[in-house]
Amino acid sequence: MILLFLLFIFISHVQTFLHFNNNTYIEQLPSTYFYSFIQPKPVPEPYLITINEELMSLLSISMIDRRQMAEYLSGNKLLSGSQPAAMIYAGHQFGYFTSQLGDGRAVLLGQLNQWAFHAKGTGPTQYARGGDGRAVLRSSIREYLASEAMFNLGIETTRALSLVGSVMLPVRREAIETAAIVVRIAPIVAFIRMGTFELFSTRGQYDQVQQLADFVIKNMYGKTLTNKNRYNLLLIDIAQRTGNLVAYWQAYGFTHGVLNTDNMNVIGSTIDYGPFGFVETKLQGYVPNHSDDESRYAFDQQPTIAAWNLAKLRLALNSLIDLPKPITEQYEFWLHFNRTYDKLMRKKLGLTYYMQSDKWLYEEIIRLLDLYHIDYTRFWRQLADDIIPIEIQKQHWYSVYKQRLASEGSYAKKIRRERMNRINPKYILRNYMAHVAIGKAQKGDFNELDRLLHLLRHPYDEQPDMNDYAQVSPEWAKKIIISCSS
Repeated sequence: MILLFLLFIFISHVQTFLHFNNNTYIEQLPSTYFYSFIQPKPVPEPYLITINEELMSLLSISMIDRRQMAEYLSGNKLLSGSQPAAMIYAGHQFGYFTSQLGDGRAVLLGQLNQWAFHAKGTGPTQYARGGDGRAVLRSSIREYLASEAMFNLGIETTRALSLVGSVMLPVRREAIETAAIVVRIAPIVAFIRMGTFELFSTRGQYDQVQQLADFVIKNMYGKTLTNKNRYNLLLIDIAQRTGNLVAYWQAYGFTHGVLNTDNMNVIGSTIDYGPFGFVETKLQGYVPNHSDDESRYAFDQQPTIAAWNLAKLRLALNSLIDLPKPITEQYEFWLHFNRTYDKLMRKKLGLTYYMQSDKWLYEEIIRLLDLYHIDYTRFWRQLADDIIPIEIQKQHWYSVYKQRLASEGSYAKKIRRERMNRINPKYILRNYMAHVAIGKAQKGDFNELDRLLHLLRHPYDEQPDMNDYAQVSPEWAKKIIISCSS
């Protein structure tokens, strides 16, 4: 009798961990066109490397035995309410259209209210195109760290709930590596890509283009719009969201690395962390992806590429656009990009009101930082303390800047320093930091990963015991190569 009681308590406890209560993508769209049901391929002896307790608290998810959690979060066992599905899409990759892509190694596990749970590395799907369907520990750690870093910087992004590994499943890339699975959390619309619309448009499946657009409208805004021009308004809204997102990337020095139309979503958040990087001492032409031989996705090219991708989305929505109404998605993108970027850069300078000449000021600073190879993040953080690199201290921008501060009455004021330190982070995810954490993790030591997670969750705070992470990258870090292979 006691054993039965204990078994009941155990089962009840497992059920409180996570129960998917809906899956709007499956409920509102047919599998005939939009996805394929798939069972994740089991991994041997999965173990839970890390769990995002902050995100669990936000979602009201309870902690259970780590071994059981690893089984569920690897896809070995299905959670209650789960109907795993792989989503289909297409996309322009490095400027060339690929007519069919999709979740080749990922599954949509289910939803908890509006939050979709998307697991990457769960085995091959119908869209794997000959791939093994797996992700490796190296890239999975980078995605986990990056999504937390971006979120805590205040940049829209998917977030990682969990990281599960399996040392018993070797994965061949450039070398034999350890398998891993990351579960990403975001509103369901975050997994609708610009390339999803391209798939149906290029096939002439205009009914499906409309179905998808209606799905996005309903789930992005929480209601079904009946306005005749709703698709025009949707495109404009996507353009505005995208402009705002890319402005944040540029202000914080983030480089996505692979801005294909299948790697940009319609909600305006960062998705699909591959060979990303934060600029350090090189800005113009900085490319974190060694496969990008033509520097198509360089840091300084991101706004132009985002606008190019929007133009492809505009073509994909042609069948829905009310042509008598003017379509100004390019104008709206650049308007919101420039407006948001200007606002962020003036905040980074510690300025409180607008002057047209401020644009020259921060553009000149960026030019000089690049010219003299001055670390981007360290410059902005130290500017609040009036610590200026000697190479640019006597340049004209500095006297203009001091005059500008004096005109606001905020020169050398404590309140300005505090304000600047709330937007200029002391810590970012430098490539070498992830590289070191990965090297240790591959040997079974996850202490550095935990240390970095703590660091990156407080990027604006003074953390005296972490000051080494605020320094410029070591010389050997220049030899680190990041590829799409993951």
